[in-house]
Amino acid sequence: MIRTLAGTILLLLSCSAFAGPVDLRDDAGETVLNGILTDDSFWKGASRSHHKDQLYDEIRLKRTENGYVPMITGEGDQDYEPALISDVVFHKNTRLPRHMEGAKAIVHLGSGFDDTVGLPYRDSFYVLDMTLMYVVFPQRMYRQHDPVTEQTVLAFEKLDRSFVTREAWESYEQTMAETIDTMKRRAFMNGVVEADTVYGMFVVEPGNTRRSRVTFVSKIGFEKSGGWVARLGSQLPAVLKSGLKSGFGASVHVAREEKRRQR
Repeated sequence: MIRTLAGTILLLLSCSAFAGPVDLRDDAGETVLNGILTDDSFWKGASRSHHKDQLYDEIRLKRTENGYVPMITGEGDQDYEPALISDVVFHKNTRLPRHMEGAKAIVHLGSGFDDTVGLPYRDSFYVLDMTLMYVVFPQRMYRQHDPVTEQTVLAFEKLDRSFVTREAWESYEQTMAETIDTMKRRAFMNGVVEADTVYGMFVVEPGNTRRSRVTFVSKIGFEKSGGWVARLGSQLPAVLKSGLKSGFGASVHVAREEKRRQR
């Protein structure tokens, strides 16, 4: 039987397999991600769709007072070592636009060790083509690994100037502005809107039918910016599912490339 998020991740975590709780500066995001990782009742009432012969085998959408929390999980199309997958997610995200419909650009900003969270981090700038507009946001991803279970949690949240030094943020701002200014845009509906809320995670662990299972949760919100079009469009179930599938599939393609390169 193919393992699902409830049957795999939550069961393992309830047995203390997870190295520790997710720690974010975003308190709301931290609460949601830890709820997913430690409480199987989080998904009560969520819509669920099961899929065969796909890179993924289940998609869930949980409605909350702050909009949907979407999730996709699967084991890909072949065996990938968990370490390879987590390296791809953490270090190779700039390759995603080659394979991901809607990813206009992903630019590396910086990396290091976050003393507040206590984990290594990687900062990136995302430009997503949402058809009605371009959505942009800087993001920080953290990497937390349990060598005993081979489980890695790569949690991420929206990045702002408080995360880095003034000099680093000025450099980030210059890179982000240059990315937007130099990218080729559509003739119309080419407005640029910055997302207000960004958080989520990848969970990489040993699979059942294949070597690795990956679970991806991603939340993007527009509480203040973007107007009603952004708020409504970002919460349409069809849009959320399409984004999940595209991001998951692109990550598998990059992993496939990296596996071939390492042979």
